[in-house]
Amino acid sequence: MPGHLFKSVIRLLIAIVTTCITSLSFSQTPDPYPKGPIKIVVPYSAGAVTDALGRIIAMGLNESFGVSVIVENKVGAGGTIGTEQVALSPPDGYTLLLGATGPVSVGKALYPQLRYDPAKDLTPLAIITRVPFVVVVHPDQPYKNIADLISAAKAKPNTIAYGSAGNGTPQHIIGEMFKQSTNVQLMHVPYKGSAPATTDLLGNQVPLMFDNPGPLMQHIRNGKLRVLAQTGDRRSTALPDTPTLREAGVTGLVAAPWYGIMGPGNMPPAVAEKLNKEINAVLRRPDVITRMQEMGLVATPMSLAEAKQFLANEAKVWGDATRKSNATVD
Repeated sequence: MPGHLFKSVIRLLIAIVTTCITSLSFSQTPDPYPKGPIKIVVPYSAGAVTDALGRIIAMGLNESFGVSVIVENKVGAGGTIGTEQVALSPPDGYTLLLGATGPVSVGKALYPQLRYDPAKDLTPLAIITRVPFVVVVHPDQPYKNIADLISAAKAKPNTIAYGSAGNGTPQHIIGEMFKQSTNVQLMHVPYKGSAPATTDLLGNQVPLMFDNPGPLMQHIRNGKLRVLAQTGDRRSTALPDTPTLREAGVTGLVAAPWYGIMGPGNMPPAVAEKLNKEINAVLRRPDVITRMQEMGLVATPMSLAEAKQFLANEAKVWGDATRKSNATVD
């Protein structure tokens, strides 16, 4: 073969190989995310603090991603129905979960037959906040402090009812933890979410709740509810005059449920990283910080690694607490 022809063939082969490599490289480049609408499943009723947090994140992601981000309330079984829906969804980043202590950290201990394993079937994406609960009563009730409540409960066991957002929710578990820590008997009344339970509390249909302070703050401030204590390890800035349960003489009960954003298991790392970055950016916005403070909440942005470790710790803490409390899905 003449030299010039040989060189031409070599150049042609090099061009073909280069084209193939370039095409292969482009074919392996992941599609940009997101390309379409994103859904955040909130496993509790509209009007609850989880709903408000889901909408805050949805609004922020809508603005940063430029795609529609909707909130879907999927209520039932202490939040496990909505959580299961996300756990069984494709891990493409288009179906997310407003994760919460109940169906994620408590669920396995309370519902041994769950169709999802929180540790394997959910991907931690971001932690929004941790929040100590408050012990609140209707102001027409005679209990002025925790000591009054304990005395009344011991005098007449199982005559004082406490409402909760449903079986297996932190409201339920903390109520059971309170019973165990104080050696009293209370009657559990589960509702389908905090909002209907709060409605009955405001109407004095149920006298007592252990709940998130966020949606209750306006009622506490205007005197429609009386707060007796808070369940954290220190007093919150939103309620500086309200003692912790430990200060009120109840030892061994410190509880601060968490809320965050999760996706199905095995999400692409690049998508998870992008969501973590954007959600944390939302949580650092001054308007979001102010809005959460008005709800009595403090944003707690974490990296993916921090969120994963945090949830592993929470699973142990709440799982142990649930088993020790002897809580059941009555």
